[in-house]
Amino acid sequence: MHLLYNLQLLAEENFKISFNNRAFQYNDGLFDTLIVEQGKIRFLADHLERIMQAMQLLKMQVPAEFQNLNLLEERISELAAVNQLQDKLARAKIHVWRAPGGLFTPEQNQAESLITVQEQPVISAFIPQAGFAASVQNQYSSLSFFKGPFATQYVLASLEKKERQLDELILITPQGFVSEVLVANIFWIRNNVVYTPALQTGCIAGIIRKNILKLAVTQNIDIQEGLYPVSELMQADFVFTSNVTGLRTIQQIQEKQFAHQHTIHDKLNQLLFSGSGKW
Repeated sequence: MHLLYNLQLLAEENFKISFNNRAFQYNDGLFDTLIVEQGKIRFLADHLERIMQAMQLLKMQVPAEFQNLNLLEERISELAAVNQLQDKLARAKIHVWRAPGGLFTPEQNQAESLITVQEQPVISAFIPQAGFAASVQNQYSSLSFFKGPFATQYVLASLEKKERQLDELILITPQGFVSEVLVANIFWIRNNVVYTPALQTGCIAGIIRKNILKLAVTQNIDIQEGLYPVSELMQADFVFTSNVTGLRTIQQIQEKQFAHQHTIHDKLNQLLFSGSGKW
């Protein structure tokens, strides 16, 4: 496999990082996951906007190449081709960290990057059984909108999901509000109104979440963001999750079963992932 280190093509065996890498030493960085489909990256502009917002918050210098959308897409597409993935659905992962130097106080704010592209496994559109996390809780902070600083809580939640033999785990806040699922945002529909947790619950500012909110305006879909207790979710007619791989329907949470289909969900799915060039 090949990868891009600071946008330079390298064979995997030639990639090395030092023990003083700040992502390793201090978790001083972030990552983002994108989907590459037939040489095009889904919602690339939205991904780059979130990455740059996170870098600015972390006081990192945004590399010039990250400000050139066409160049970045071209390099990632080339990497997919080198890895013989140009005709397959692929997952690109962008890691960004601060250049080495210093202890907790950095000596510089330049950023380094690593981009990998691997085949995206086929994921079922249905989640048979979900439950609520008991081992971890989501907490809002200025850093919670992007991926990286709190990755360990998702690892622990994934272990809990595995131990409990569940297909998905729903994270809640210390106050008991629904936040998100392991690697996706959560939505539910009741009486044709769509609900989703606000970012103040500590959920990721998901790319598909962002686009669903935008579509709701143009398509006259009644959608509400807020702080919702578990009881509100459990009164839903239909529940689904969203991330860049697609929308997935939750069929059951604990003992409560939900509808397997809803016209609003189908409409959003078509508009987001029909391949009509919306992204």
